[in-house]
Amino acid sequence: MDVDRHWESVFAPGTARTYEAGQPMLLKGNRKGNVLRVLEGWALVTDPHADGRSTFLELRGRGQLLGETSALSGEPCNANVTAVCRTVVRAVAGDRFLAAAMADKEVQIGMILHAQELHRTANVRAGLRRFGVVCGLSRLLLDLSRTAGAPLVAGIPQKVLAAALGVTPRTLHDAVADLVGRGALSARWPVIYIKAEAMLRELAHSEE
Repeated sequence: MDVDRHWESVFAPGTARTYEAGQPMLLKGNRKGNVLRVLEGWALVTDPHADGRSTFLELRGRGQLLGETSALSGEPCNANVTAVCRTVVRAVAGDRFLAAAMADKEVQIGMILHAQELHRTANVRAGLRRFGVVCGLSRLLLDLSRTAGAPLVAGIPQKVLAAALGVTPRTLHDAVADLVGRGALSARWPVIYIKAEAMLRELAHSEE
């Protein structure tokens, strides 16, 4: 079974929703909420703290799910999710999602693999900070472009990419300028186009 196609059928009768940049999509602590599937745009997942700060967790984009962990576990949502840019989703009730997830063994296996891939991606992004900024940025952009399904990353502000790398926006700006100067990218914020994927891959592994 094609798991992506399965989710398309599950979410097709769901409610279409559009979130503008900065608009909350899911809140930590919410119970029995909807599960969202991103159609376009980007969602920022963060862990809020009592002092008002937030820890960056990950970015999710096209085809990826939001709120699925809460639906599967029956526990409250464990993170805040905010639209990074104009983001379109389809939403279904958690109960419907759970029934669809449990209806077929292939889907369950696909979900496990999907979860493993999300954890791998999140770990890659969390580990970016131990690399140099150019190396880490190269890895991040390649990862995001795979999610987008195109050689570009559009709609993510500099401050969000900087948070993902654990650097200041100025440091990120300089790293992007470096990659533009090498001919690996062209950038007109908030759009980054990957011009030389092979070069970016080489740079992504340059400090291993």
